[in-house]
Amino acid sequence: MNQQPYTNSPQPAAAPQYSKGQLAVARAAMSSDNTVLAVTFIGFFFMTSAYFIFTALAEHFSVEGTDMATEQVPLWLRLIIALFSGALLFGIILLIGMFFIRMERQKMLGNAMQVEYSDYAWLRDWANVTAADLGLPRVEIFVTQNPVINAYAFGFMNPYCIVLHSGSIRYLTPDELKAVVIHEMGHIKYKHTIAMLYLQPFLMLPFVSSVSGWLAGFWQRRTEYTADRLALTYTEDPELVKNALVKVHIGPDVAEG
Repeated sequence: MNQQPYTNSPQPAAAPQYSKGQLAVARAAMSSDNTVLAVTFIGFFFMTSAYFIFTALAEHFSVEGTDMATEQVPLWLRLIIALFSGALLFGIILLIGMFFIRMERQKMLGNAMQVEYSDYAWLRDWANVTAADLGLPRVEIFVTQNPVINAYAFGFMNPYCIVLHSGSIRYLTPDELKAVVIHEMGHIKYKHTIAMLYLQPFLMLPFVSSVSGWLAGFWQRRTEYTADRLALTYTEDPELVKNALVKVHIGPDVAEG
């Protein structure tokens, strides 16, 4: 009887293994957030270009039908110049605004203390492990004196910063505090902090603040929901996240009452 030589049959490729943090990030993400952000920036661009566009149109139609019409600059060229001028103004506003915002944030951090130098040094170690699990760069956590329960994240590059109000340390349980920090890590992971750095200068302009505030506010509400989803999917404890958010938004006295 002929025996076939033994050969190793090819093994199916193993399915990629994802960490808990990677799965949570993927489940909480909403691609439509980026669409809303793009629309917001386009809206800001046209707001900064509106003056130049209207001026170009007014100059074009004011000479149309007159003896100067044959010598006027074509409308398409006027509009290109207007858009270029708007883009230049857009960039100048971004650069000036980002400079002042960075100065203000450095001032804010000057009155804050890193948790590693406090009784909450454990929070730094936990944050380092959690940030790595979520695929984040290094995150530094600060505490600033403020009795209101709140936290915020900011930063343009490594290291990113999360600032906790002292009220959060006082009134939140350790697990609730972790849920709040994960929420803020969500803003870093989905690059909300970077986008907000670019949006903030336009919110400071008095002549467009009402419209720009509405546009940015719509996007910001969506980012809060996305960060909440990350806290929910990562902790897998809806009750914990709910209690933490209730305390943040309405205060500990009402939440416990």
